[in-house]
Amino acid sequence: MNKDIEKHRLVPPGILFPFILLTALFFIWAVPNNLTDTMLAAFKRIMSLTDTQTAWIQVVCYLLGYGCFALPGAIFIKKHTYKSGVLLGLGMCVLGTMLFYPAMLVNNISSPLSFATYLFAIFVLFAGLSVLETATNAYVYSLGDPESATRRLNFSQSFNPFGALTGVLVSQIFVLSRLNTLTADERATLSMSELGAIQNIELNAVTTTYLILGVIMLVLLLLILFTMMPKAQDDDKSLHLKATWNRLKKNKNYTWGVIAQFFYVGAQIAVWSFIIRYAMQTLNLDSVIAGLGVNPSQEEVIAALRGVEPIAGGVYNLAEFFGIDVLLPRTAEQAGATYYILSLILFVIGRFTCTWFMKYIKPVNILSGLGVLAITATLIAIYASGFIGIYALISISGFMSAMFPTIYGLGMRNLGEDTKIAGSGMVMAIAGAAILTQLQGILSDQSGAIKFAYWVPAIAFIIITFYSFTYARKKTVELVD
Repeated sequence: MNKDIEKHRLVPPGILFPFILLTALFFIWAVPNNLTDTMLAAFKRIMSLTDTQTAWIQVVCYLLGYGCFALPGAIFIKKHTYKSGVLLGLGMCVLGTMLFYPAMLVNNISSPLSFATYLFAIFVLFAGLSVLETATNAYVYSLGDPESATRRLNFSQSFNPFGALTGVLVSQIFVLSRLNTLTADERATLSMSELGAIQNIELNAVTTTYLILGVIMLVLLLLILFTMMPKAQDDDKSLHLKATWNRLKKNKNYTWGVIAQFFYVGAQIAVWSFIIRYAMQTLNLDSVIAGLGVNPSQEEVIAALRGVEPIAGGVYNLAEFFGIDVLLPRTAEQAGATYYILSLILFVIGRFTCTWFMKYIKPVNILSGLGVLAITATLIAIYASGFIGIYALISISGFMSAMFPTIYGLGMRNLGEDTKIAGSGMVMAIAGAAILTQLQGILSDQSGAIKFAYWVPAIAFIIITFYSFTYARKKTVELVD
């Protein structure tokens, strides 16, 4: 009995500190992921961009960054070690954050060129995140008994939403709060010098935030560099890429797992990227603040917003009671970010709850239940009006909470020596975020209603649920004919 308990331990004995460092990575990479999601709203305000234009941020993040660098990262890891992959990914992330500084300076020459430079900095950052996730997900998955691999990955991933929440809070406190409330039309009437002065303040807030993040990631890099990390089955350095992909593409569970992951990440980022826009449009937050006149005080803004919808009003009351003034909104974007924060709180609760339930309920059954609930909530968000739609949109995050690690764990079953390369396919699937978010931005601009654009994640959840009821339930590997 003792041997059985030892065998199925979540964390193998003797590697607690390395495991803590690896788990810390799940937290830290979520910060730029969710911080950057809010940059759609920030750059839309700063540079008067359309939803389609701001969605290019997600194309750079997830199609070019994650989509193009996961496989090279996996090949690097296969030739070297998981630790080498982690260090390479962190190093690229640090470089990407440092590039935000020259991007800010370029705005003095040209705003479009500055936005393009920011996009390049984000690309380098997310290329690093791609390598980092490819290494760390597979590392944790392989670090112990295969029977506990999905639960172990869910445990480490449980700290990811804390990082996501941190990213949004950092954005709200240090970026969104610094945005000038002038609309695109009002900015168009300013002189170049007046507009430049406003943009410089706003872009300095963006840049400083990312630079501090880069310093923190550098500290983590140094800690891992000087720590003895476990090998976790990375002795086999042979690389037969063609043979590996031939085996993987014939495995229906794996191929459909990658497809499900593609649509899951696309749905997650689509839901989160436009939640601020959804709240602003559905609750007419810009109009509420504009109705207060020129340069209203924060007290006037909060008083007006408190009566718009009861849950946000309760959040403002709690923030005032505990003296957390930084959470009180000054702009419509900040008010919209309140709902993003509430979504992430549900995401955190859902992740830990589902990880606990996996001791008693099969992961595939949890995935099926979450899929059905996510579809239902998304349809309500599309068709309900007012705060009912907002509440449904928030609830989607709770239902998404355990999808990524569960799909990863189910899709990666019994892959043996192909695990490292297979992990890159799961991370490359994150490119779905770029494609689905861009589609959502186009639908929003063409229809004039962000609500209608939420059909994009609704369809994605249908595909995920299909996978959970079909190939994910097969006990033996099925091969494609």
